[in-house]
Amino acid sequence: MDIWADSSSSKAHFWIRDDDAVETSTNLKRLSDVATRHETKIGLAVIPGEITTGLQEYLAESVHQFYPMCHGWKHINHNLGKKPAEFGPDRPIASMIEDAEVALRSFQQFFGSSQPIFVPPFNRITPALVSALPHVGFAGVSLMPSYFERKLLQLSSRMQWRGIVRMPEFKDGHRIDVHLDIIDWKARTAQSVEVVSDCLVQQLRGRRLGLLKSDAPIGILTHHLVHDEPVWHALESLLDFLRSHASVEFIDVGQWIDGYAADQRRVACKQAT
Repeated sequence: MDIWADSSSSKAHFWIRDDDAVETSTNLKRLSDVATRHETKIGLAVIPGEITTGLQEYLAESVHQFYPMCHGWKHINHNLGKKPAEFGPDRPIASMIEDAEVALRSFQQFFGSSQPIFVPPFNRITPALVSALPHVGFAGVSLMPSYFERKLLQLSSRMQWRGIVRMPEFKDGHRIDVHLDIIDWKARTAQSVEVVSDCLVQQLRGRRLGLLKSDAPIGILTHHLVHDEPVWHALESLLDFLRSHASVEFIDVGQWIDGYAADQRRVACKQAT
């Protein structure tokens, strides 16, 4: 963070996305306390086909802590025997679009005022559906970095191509990704400090060198339902560290997507005149 502060006059933007919400729980309330303590609004990926009215009512009272996002349809794995995915390449695109449409209708019944952002379960989605999501009615999508982006950032400390190579811009609606999963899923506990540090350094360096858009927010991924004490501690420590730097700003994901929608309307108006 010190290198970023010394080399950039702009803030480094961060945000948090938490997945798999369907009902209220002790862990969700604990996550709300984290959001309040660190003065940030968390993007909460809600499974629309499984959500309870209790969660809807709770989120209506927690507008300063959570911004609802549409987490697929029912979080079903359709890729049996392969890496799990609800919207993977083995399904017919027409079936996936139909599920996305049903998911959007259900999500809007609960959260009609929110700009709908699609979060694919298991963080996997076929590119064909990503391209179709704006036509379905989604304002954006939240994914994880591609294999190419991860490799590019891993090489960024040794490469000499700054300014020559850059990740292509996303064209199919707005994309707001997560980059750092604080859970080590093999060990079922917190990631090591070294893994967290390496990921943060790569993301910041990629933005500082121009490989990625400098204002693209760096996303922290959590799953409140499976947090053990080391994960809670890791999350609090990370947020304490980031909040201690004047060059860090946590975005309000709702305002972020609203700003994108307004920009799109201005572009459309200019093109029409």
